[in-house]
Amino acid sequence: MASKYFEYKGYTGSLDFDIEDKILYGKIEFINDLVNYEGTTLEELEAEFRLAVDDYLETCAEIGKAPEKTMSGTFNVRVGADLHKKAAKAALKESKSINDIVKTALTYYLEKDSKEFHLHIHKEEKVGANRNVQEREIPRWASDMNNIVAESTINWRH
Repeated sequence: MASKYFEYKGYTGSLDFDIEDKILYGKIEFINDLVNYEGTTLEELEAEFRLAVDDYLETCAEIGKAPEKTMSGTFNVRVGADLHKKAAKAALKESKSINDIVKTALTYYLEKDSKEFHLHIHKEEKVGANRNVQEREIPRWASDMNNIVAESTINWRH
């Protein structure tokens, strides 16, 4: 798949065009400052993006400002009340935080096609007086995952 953005020194640059002015332009993404660049060819635009990143870092050093990291690692997700409740119940049931569940789902979504994803599914076995064993069903979201290697399965007996 063709890339629609530039990467350099951990920064991402957008790529857009103006048909009337016949120019390509972009900006450094994911920072609060506005840093633009433009060119007439893709090669020129990429070179201008790299110069813009270098200039941004140099300017930050000159004025004593720490360059912004491209991401903080924290964001809010609006999922609706029903999905929020389901996630909270699943987290409680699995003794995890909602954050852990979201991280697992997001990691799977982003890495499912690019590399092997390791999933640990804990099977719960209930053994009663009559020695009947019941296994908890594997979650629906985990049952159709492709390219998964489960490193270990832990069986819990109650």
